[in-house]
Amino acid sequence: MPNANPHLNVCACITTMNRPDALAACLAALTRCEPAPVEIVVSDDSNDPAAAARNRDIVARHPAVRYVVGPRRGVCANRNHAFEAACSRAPYVSFIDDDLLLPPDFFATIHGFYAALDAVARQRTICTGSRNDMSDGPVRLNFRGYFAASDVPGSATVAAAAFPSVLLTLEKWDENIFFGSEDAELCLRAMARGFSIRYLPTLRSTHLATDAGVLTRERVGSLSRYELCCEAARLYIGVKRYRTIAPDRARLTAFLAIYFAHMTLFLARRRALTSFGQLVRLSRMGVALRGHA
Repeated sequence: MPNANPHLNVCACITTMNRPDALAACLAALTRCEPAPVEIVVSDDSNDPAAAARNRDIVARHPAVRYVVGPRRGVCANRNHAFEAACSRAPYVSFIDDDLLLPPDFFATIHGFYAALDAVARQRTICTGSRNDMSDGPVRLNFRGYFAASDVPGSATVAAAAFPSVLLTLEKWDENIFFGSEDAELCLRAMARGFSIRYLPTLRSTHLATDAGVLTRERVGSLSRYELCCEAARLYIGVKRYRTIAPDRARLTAFLAIYFAHMTLFLARRRALTSFGQLVRLSRMGVALRGHA
């Protein structure tokens, strides 16, 4: 049953792509959560018709879960699509990847956290925890765009988090990011709007790690597509951060100089310098430089 207090209800938006077995395990764990999310939406980005058909069958076994076809433009677009498809307009939303297992008390922990806040803080606070195979404790993005431990959280881990829905009506997931650090980028914009982030050590999720991941298996020369996407996202986010989110021309210039020097060395060592042009195109840094991101 959803929480008796509608002001604490959470909508669960699950994004999936070509991993029916993972989705089945994810949904099975979700059904054991107490209280349950007030609404569960599965947005399916599968480009394999057989996988999409299996996903439909899996969702059909859970009458409380709604299935929608995803936009197939990356994880950020898929999360936006799932949120827009939700009907409940719950005050909070958790975005759940298909390879996550949530413990039974996941939403109870979220409810307990928000119940302790006043009405204003409830609408202006993101809560976040940790995934089992990631470092514990709050993190932030450092100057170069890597995650670093921090006394004050500057980013949420999307694998274990709840966002006020009002934030997602103001700031969508940035669809210029195909994959990589997109949760940190959303949090940068949220903090610029006055939202805060709180770290809850008891809010946990488990990564299934059933395979290497769709993007890890795809190769672009000597790099995996996962590596290429992450580095492209780091470039885009760094430019957007110092160009529009927290404008600082000196920091933008320094970031670009360090980024390109580091990536030239990294790609040379991997004998993948020919991938540099594709990385820059994938990053869409020109969009960020124009301030249209």
